[in-house]
Amino acid sequence: MNRKDFFKKGLARMLDLAQESASEIVSGFKEITEPESPPPSPPKKSKSERETAFTLPRQIKPNRKRRIRNVQYPPGALDEIEFLKKCTGCGDCIYACPYSVLFPVFDETSEKHVPRMDVNLNACMLCKDWPCINACKDEALLPFTEEANPKLGQAKGIFEYCLNQKSGQNACSNCKDACPVEGVVRFKGIKPSFSKDCVGCGQCVSACPTFPRAIRIESISPKRKPIP
Repeated sequence: MNRKDFFKKGLARMLDLAQESASEIVSGFKEITEPESPPPSPPKKSKSERETAFTLPRQIKPNRKRRIRNVQYPPGALDEIEFLKKCTGCGDCIYACPYSVLFPVFDETSEKHVPRMDVNLNACMLCKDWPCINACKDEALLPFTEEANPKLGQAKGIFEYCLNQKSGQNACSNCKDACPVEGVVRFKGIKPSFSKDCVGCGQCVSACPTFPRAIRIESISPKRKPIP
């Protein structure tokens, strides 16, 4: 092979290599720049299938009949229906109580805040002048006669918590000593009992030294009628 043919073949080979490299570069560039083909769209579901697949949680409506358990109305309260009619929720009886026994509770039936109390937490001291009753201008709370006692609830003994039961002897008489009504608390051996004359003031609960307390006041609905 002469020198001239050698250079011709070498140049042709170089051109072929250059063309192959250019083709590879273009092909790679297309793979980078061209978007991937989108995935196939899922088949359309019917309306019933869509509702079954995703359903919003059902809204829970508040229970309008929900009642607050074991809290009492103020002393002198009318029966529940009449009390809720007459009480305006002014709060005068709450502010008048010198022992901060009363507190407002929202009543869902009448949609207003009405006074209530929990004598198991804070006893009613049965004030002689009844400032809470005297503060009520709407006659939702009526005064008591000298002979009548309020009826806010009924004391119930839980003897398993009683100090006497734990000690096996008559070691405590706090409930009897604290009761403002004579003869309500009586002892049968070492076990105290509470008569139906209990007014439910809760002073015995406050005086009980054990925890949990060995006495609990169960609330009752007032039965007083409005003044004709």
